[in-house]
Amino acid sequence: MYKIRKGLSAAFDHISECMTPIIPIVLAGGIFKMIVLLFTTFHVLSGTTEIILSSIATTPFYFLPVMVAYSAAKHFDTDPFIAIISVCTMLLPDFAALMESGEKVTFIGIPVVAATYAYSVIPIIVLIYCMSHIVSLLKKVIKENLQPYLLAACAILITSLLGILVIEPTVSLISNMLAQGLDMMQTKVPIVAWGLFAALTIFLVSTGMHWIFITLAITQIGLTGVDYGIMVAFLISNVSLAGCDLGVFVRTKNAGKKAMSMSAMMAVLIPGISEPSIFGVCFKERTPMIGNVLGCMIAGAVQGILTVHCYIFTFPSIPSILIFYSADEPNNLIKAVIVAIVSFIASFVITAAIYRDADVGADLQKV
Repeated sequence: MYKIRKGLSAAFDHISECMTPIIPIVLAGGIFKMIVLLFTTFHVLSGTTEIILSSIATTPFYFLPVMVAYSAAKHFDTDPFIAIISVCTMLLPDFAALMESGEKVTFIGIPVVAATYAYSVIPIIVLIYCMSHIVSLLKKVIKENLQPYLLAACAILITSLLGILVIEPTVSLISNMLAQGLDMMQTKVPIVAWGLFAALTIFLVSTGMHWIFITLAITQIGLTGVDYGIMVAFLISNVSLAGCDLGVFVRTKNAGKKAMSMSAMMAVLIPGISEPSIFGVCFKERTPMIGNVLGCMIAGAVQGILTVHCYIFTFPSIPSILIFYSADEPNNLIKAVIVAIVSFIASFVITAAIYRDADVGADLQKV
């Protein structure tokens, strides 16, 4: 059991390390998408200008596998150019058209499972991890004087085929099963599904497991244009953390805690940075954490009733609330705001009701 926990922890660490350098680029794409959305809504943009700006906004998402390949190659200390070329093979228009054609595809008699390679994250990280070992093995097998001629060619061939034939189809299958599982729960038991998921977000973020779901949300938005609840749950979590911060700020008599809770609340509400609230407020004392879990559970249940969607990827916060707007579903933004308000109020009320200032209690005992 210890080895399993250690392995999972290492896997989450690898995903986090590979994704961290890329997030600013992905966020830039999200910001561009929101700008295009605003301008088109108010009829400022139209025609080819809108198409060009939309292309700029879409590029970070479509070529996400290339950025992941580079970042993962750096993380696993292997050749980034071999990694990039191996992944770009799967993004070639002719190859993408072949995968989408519906024809039976084989490679020297081996069946090739149709898969979408654009917007991929986890499969690319797994592939480049394997590539790092392939390159190390080839360096041992190929003589040093032949490596400038053969190493890159052999590594690209093996890595590309490994991705096309094994890793991408396998990981895509698992990701699709997870997405379908969430979709089924949303359909059959939405209140329980999203109430439970939202309640667990503080633990997912603190352990790094949230990257699994964030990458799944990115992929779903890229492929279908909509995420059916994952990013809404993270909106609930962030707003809930702000409510807990305010509850501590109101109830504590400690000046240091007041300053910490207020700065943490501003960080999670405006730029969407949750770590100060999680580690500086909630995990330091049990009561704010209880307020977060219960507040998220309540808001998650409301999300399950209303069914809120996300259409643009960026980290949820007040400035990025437009990620929940769609011209095809204009009421969705209102639903997101309602869910956020419920999360904030519920978490604030629960935290303020059960919070006890530990420092003040200790001082009273001394007296």
